[in-house]
Amino acid sequence: MTAYVVFDFEAILDKDNPLPEGADPDRVPAVPHLAIVSGAILALVVEGGHIRVQPPRLLGGPAGGDEAAIVRDFVGMVGERRPVLVSWNGRGFDLPLVIARSVRHGIVAPWLWDRDFEDRYRGNKHVDLQDAVSFRGAGRPARMASFACLCGWPGKLGVDGSDVEGLWAKGPEGRDAVRRYNLADVASEAAILLRLLVCRGDLTLDEYRDAARALLAHVDGDERLAVLRPAIDREIFLLADAASLTPALSLDAV
Repeated sequence: MTAYVVFDFEAILDKDNPLPEGADPDRVPAVPHLAIVSGAILALVVEGGHIRVQPPRLLGGPAGGDEAAIVRDFVGMVGERRPVLVSWNGRGFDLPLVIARSVRHGIVAPWLWDRDFEDRYRGNKHVDLQDAVSFRGAGRPARMASFACLCGWPGKLGVDGSDVEGLWAKGPEGRDAVRRYNLADVASEAAILLRLLVCRGDLTLDEYRDAARALLAHVDGDERLAVLRPAIDREIFLLADAASLTPALSLDAV
């Protein structure tokens, strides 16, 4: 059995650790100057030729939670279950952010320094999708939304990371919008993961389609993901034009 957990965090400037004077306002701040306001995960369990796709959920509680609750929920779940983490640029942003906020709150999470999660080249517990589609950074980095579009998903819809600070400052309605955006991101990253697994030969076409339909069922059944429904090209996502998927021939077979 292999359990994949897609994760994503949203953050705003930490008012208690402001940017140094002269910092470039157009650059993403270093993680010590950011505070987590939302986190989301979506788990996929592969067992015996079947994939069970679980619904996405917010970290910290059903409606989210404060920063310490979000971080404790995440690091506790990973420490206990040791799944394969899946992210988009999680090695460059999300996990360093978790380390910084664990330092802030004194949260114990030894696995963050475990080679299986930490090592870019030898670790086997973190699939950073941005790395996986760029030969671990040898190719030009791409945005998650660009690869989501290749899978029939819309990528970003009206909100992106640069909007989080302003939305959060608007109060409850804006904060709900941030949480919906967070959930939509993990659903989109799960779609990319499924396509990666079938392209790597880890899933058959039938297994992929079953998992893709299960993911779509969560989108259709969760009002927080309603914005995604009309924007997903389901024929592209389900590989409707693919009769079969077979590995490329080896040189020995030519």
